[in-house]
Amino acid sequence: MLEVSNIKKRYRRKNVLEHISFHAGCGESVTIVGRNGCGKTTLMQILAGATPPNEGELRYFGKDPLSKKKYFHKLCGYVPQELPLIEELSVKDNLRLWGVGKKKEDKELIHEFQLEELMQVTAAKLSGGMKRRLSIACALAEWPPILLLDEPSTALDLYSKESIRSWIKKYCEMGGIVVMATHDEKEILSSDRCLLMKEGRLRELSKEEMDIEDIKRIL
Repeated sequence: MLEVSNIKKRYRRKNVLEHISFHAGCGESVTIVGRNGCGKTTLMQILAGATPPNEGELRYFGKDPLSKKKYFHKLCGYVPQELPLIEELSVKDNLRLWGVGKKKEDKELIHEFQLEELMQVTAAKLSGGMKRRLSIACALAEWPPILLLDEPSTALDLYSKESIRSWIKKYCEMGGIVVMATHDEKEILSSDRCLLMKEGRLRELSKEEMDIEDIKRIL
């Protein structure tokens, strides 16, 4: 279970996030939608431990990652908008940096993301879709139960988008929790729950409101 309670974030005098609270259970995919600059990325960074909140609590399976940072690394994988790859290194070396090695599970991960034939290719030479796959594989190095994705399908072709959506579904079927900031219609409609962020506040949309035209009107 992922639990977020009364998270607040300020930058100087500007309140970016106000009383953010939500939860997600095993096997759930949750999308966060909102206009650019509304605070989605800031929230994702807080959930991943990349930036601290000014107030509020996080609980990941009962653990408090804000007091013990090791729980961020152990319990969640994070793929930011700006992919965390070292462009001049090979796919294999990027994976190694994140701890993906020769374990059976690692080989399955490499196979799942279709990276076997690309291990010696430098990250700079990969397509956008393959870079995104590699980044997700890196984030899953420790097979964390929570996966955080910030705009995972930005600038990808239709095949790459569908491939990533398919994998997210499989990850949830294995009991994983996915929290994803997105503008993609299919990602929103295929999620179990959708949270709308507006003016630094978050509210859950009903199934009836999870229509793209309705979301546009609300925003």
